[in-house]
Amino acid sequence: MSERSKKLAHYIRRAKERQSTTTQNNRVDLLDKGFAFLKIDLEREFHNQINDVNHEPGCVGTFGCAFSSQGARVFKVRDEEGGLTIDFNPDERTAEIKGKEPINFYYFIQTKLAKDETKWCCVGGEKRTELAPINCKLDIVVEQALLALCGIDA
Repeated sequence: MSERSKKLAHYIRRAKERQSTTTQNNRVDLLDKGFAFLKIDLEREFHNQINDVNHEPGCVGTFGCAFSSQGARVFKVRDEEGGLTIDFNPDERTAEIKGKEPINFYYFIQTKLAKDETKWCCVGGEKRTELAPINCKLDIVVEQALLALCGIDA
């Protein structure tokens, strides 16, 4: 090896290390952004559907909800102790929607990188092991959760 190739190899290795660190930081930032949007979108969808239902004749004041940075609860009014819980895990970038009464309901959502690793996407399912893309389908998940809260198996 020549002195020139050693010098070039040194600079190339340093450039690769910086690029690898930058790429990893970009991935983390992208996933964090996706998880933040998941939380916002889930909260918005629950609020919107609850508001719409609560304004329907015969359904006034049926549902309520409480969202915080740690998680959320969705419940039938006058039964605030029961209902659904939404647990957000920022470390894993996941959300779990769970309810036991009157019908057992479970839905798991995870923020992941898309195949090209330049975008984030959400995958979800009723089992952690069987996840499918759910982008633009949060309204359906929320609807099924609210139906389960009413004892309707959809």
